[in-house]
Amino acid sequence: MSWLVSLLVLSGLIFFHELGHYGAARLMGVYVEVFSIGFGKKLYSFKAWGTQWSISAIPLGGYVQMKGQNDSDPSDISYDDDSYNVKTPSQRIFILLAGPAANFVLAFILYFGIALGGPNILSPVIGKVVKDSPAFVAGLETNDTIRSINGVDITTWEEMAKIISTSEGTLNVEIERAGFLEHKNLTPKFSESQNMYGETIQKKMIGIGAAGVTHELKLSMG
Repeated sequence: MSWLVSLLVLSGLIFFHELGHYGAARLMGVYVEVFSIGFGKKLYSFKAWGTQWSISAIPLGGYVQMKGQNDSDPSDISYDDDSYNVKTPSQRIFILLAGPAANFVLAFILYFGIALGGPNILSPVIGKVVKDSPAFVAGLETNDTIRSINGVDITTWEEMAKIISTSEGTLNVEIERAGFLEHKNLTPKFSESQNMYGETIQKKMIGIGAAGVTHELKLSMG
């Protein structure tokens, strides 16, 4: 399933990139013959606004074929008014740069949307406590919320995990339990874990799992 999601994301990026070229070409009066997502055999196509829109079998790129440009036949050159070849150097540069510019605009819109909506992020609320682990010995319990470690405020599970994994010696952990604050002392131990690539690594841990509670992350636009 992950490969399918990656493919859809890649196809979306390619679409907006080529859409930038397409829009700039039409703005400069260039006739666009083909707009394709992917290469090779056409899986689906239709014609609209004078352009052949296609989805091809190899979704690892895309292209916009403008009048006067035919990579499969370099001799097929047109000097009509709506051909790419008759446009000024500045107009052609504008068309070429419009693709990357469209991706930058898309990235800005997505970031702005995330900033407005506020993504949900994992809260430092304890779910499972492993028996005989440092957390178990120190008296941490399910539904405890970790508020600070060694005086450093904790707002997300990721912040807490990073501090624990890079810590030295004993930690003073402030927790909230049933509306009251308590302090627990514990010393993390090296345990086996897996990184994002599925590799087994040694990592400092205290023996707790997340409860799955999330909260909205406030992003600063400044």
